[in-house]
Amino acid sequence: MRLFIVNPVSGNRRGKEVWLFLQQYLIMNRIPYSVEFTEKPGHAREIACHAASRSDIKAVIVVGGDGTLHEVGNALVHTDIPVGYIPAGSANDFALAQKISFDPEQALERILNHQVRKVDTADFGGRKMISFMGVGFDGAVAEAVNGSSWKRWLRSSAYTWGVLKLLKSYQPTQISLNIDGESFHYNDVWFIAITNIPNYAGGMKICPHAADDDGQLDICCVRDMSRSQLLRVFPSVYKGEHIDHPSITLHRGTEITIDSDTSLTIHADGEIIGKTPLSVSVRPQSLMIL
Repeated sequence: MRLFIVNPVSGNRRGKEVWLFLQQYLIMNRIPYSVEFTEKPGHAREIACHAASRSDIKAVIVVGGDGTLHEVGNALVHTDIPVGYIPAGSANDFALAQKISFDPEQALERILNHQVRKVDTADFGGRKMISFMGVGFDGAVAEAVNGSSWKRWLRSSAYTWGVLKLLKSYQPTQISLNIDGESFHYNDVWFIAITNIPNYAGGMKICPHAADDDGQLDICCVRDMSRSQLLRVFPSVYKGEHIDHPSITLHRGTEITIDSDTSLTIHADGEIIGKTPLSVSVRPQSLMIL
């Protein structure tokens, strides 16, 4: 049995529209399934945790966005139940990274083929990062976007709009970064991104060389830039061409800690999860995906 976990309000209620299409397809093709609809934050994780204890569940399919996937992935890490994804959110960065079609029928056909592969996740304080994290300006933008009324209609452009809204007021800060025992100290840091996929925030290739199965986390530190410089560099992130800029430093590692002079917002997979300090450890090939 395949269990579909549907977030009906994701992507300005695109989750509900996508599910109605999928339901018709499943019925017409006589494909057995069960479905649960999320009703509140954290509900997708609750549903997936219960599914993990059932012997009849072949796969859990997320119909929603990266946040819903984050919840389900947290429940199914280190289990034998694979996660499928049918994108219906605002950014859908996991779908971009995994080359999952944005066409619901094609995404479902991929799931029905049931080709399983294992990907890395990362542990922080007992929770898991599935695809990406951000600390600093990045987290502040994610917090503003998630609490906004314009996320629904801007969709994948919401992050860009959030950057423009917060750019004038945000103050860069000093960061202490430790990667596998080696310490780095950076002044005037805008943000640090930690990823195991190349893209985040609606397709920005923040760590263009990141891979989700290499047992490593990729880190991008943006620092020592004026606001005007940041704006000029910003468009190049969509093509991954920002990495040669002298104010952008890339690292790679397995154990990462971040501390800061001021308390900074942290997001994981677009969901706000707390403030610095932060400790992150990679968990190689810990999640099965379709």
